[in-house]
Amino acid sequence: MKKPLRVGLVVEGNATRSAMVRLPKLPEFLGPVKATAPRVARRLSNFLRAGGVAHEYKELSAATLILLRVPDERLESIVGELANSELVFKNLSIVLCESWLTAEALAPLARRGASVASVQLLQGRRNWFVAEGQLGAIRAVRALLDYNDCRLIEIREGSKAKCFAAGVLAGALPMPLYLAAQQALRDAGLAGNNLAAVLEEMAMTLFREFAKGARDTWGGPLSEASEMARHQHMDWLKKNDPPLAATLNAYLELAHEAFERQKGGRGG
Repeated sequence: MKKPLRVGLVVEGNATRSAMVRLPKLPEFLGPVKATAPRVARRLSNFLRAGGVAHEYKELSAATLILLRVPDERLESIVGELANSELVFKNLSIVLCESWLTAEALAPLARRGASVASVQLLQGRRNWFVAEGQLGAIRAVRALLDYNDCRLIEIREGSKAKCFAAGVLAGALPMPLYLAAQQALRDAGLAGNNLAAVLEEMAMTLFREFAKGARDTWGGPLSEASEMARHQHMDWLKKNDPPLAATLNAYLELAHEAFERQKGGRGG
């Protein structure tokens, strides 16, 4: 780290589980800790064995980087208090931590002269973060994360909704399908370790094929089975397990439409 950081914290509620607050080397740089209730700041300072309680926002002037770790529903009020404080915002970086709100939520602070950004922990990784916002704030938080052996991935300002959509598509939406696949395998006689191993291999095969570039073709039995076999199995399912057949048909139609939209988008 070329230039030592001086870090301040603004927290509300229990922040001890925060990935940013728990950065192993944060205590080396920690100064003022501000919360609405001083006991909250004192508790966190004791937990980290670093920093001291700030009773007024102007005491955060001892920091060059301020991390905000507060509930979304409290952010507007706290940002308003900060913006109306006696802090000198020039050359101050303020970063919203672990919230799906964007850096735009810190606009009142940017208008006062601060550089602002938002940082979100990447789903499934303990030390990868995604950031969007202004360059000065991103540089400051990157320095802190680099020093803690973490990785920061910068996305385009104003594009956080795209990451939200990606997380939903890759994380939440496939879950009902894997639950349906699990039940289908159970009905076929698989159980215990065999069931877990087959499901894991199916998921990993999909990922490997996708990573290799197989993005426009159907995977698994849809590619491997003949047209005759596909029709036979779908007919059997319609007669013997209508709910499963309906699930397959509904998602296959959605997937086909999505494929076509993707091809059309690339063609444009």
